[in-house]
Amino acid sequence: MYFRLLSIIIIAASLLVIGQAAEWWGDYRDKKFPGKCVITPSIILNSGVRIKDPNHDCRQIVCGLNGLALVQGCGVHTLSPPCYFGDYVNLDLDYPMCCERMVLCD
Repeated sequence: MYFRLLSIIIIAASLLVIGQAAEWWGDYRDKKFPGKCVITPSIILNSGVRIKDPNHDCRQIVCGLNGLALVQGCGVHTLSPPCYFGDYVNLDLDYPMCCERMVLCD
């Protein structure tokens, strides 16, 4: 019960802070590494550690308890025509600052 309450609080707080982000839970359990998140064979995270997702331009993985991880992405945003989103402004920045994109208008 404590884990569920804590998870709800963390998710609610994350939504307030990062606004229109996309979030979901991922299962990164591996019996060889109990309590850790095995992102790739060479990336194994302890509970509470957060990293920029090495498999995506701008996404964050937060390792939770028992190998479950919160994955946070930039979400979906739309613009009214004739404007549209271009490339990301700076993918070298940490999440969520790396989500900023250029706005282009015809």
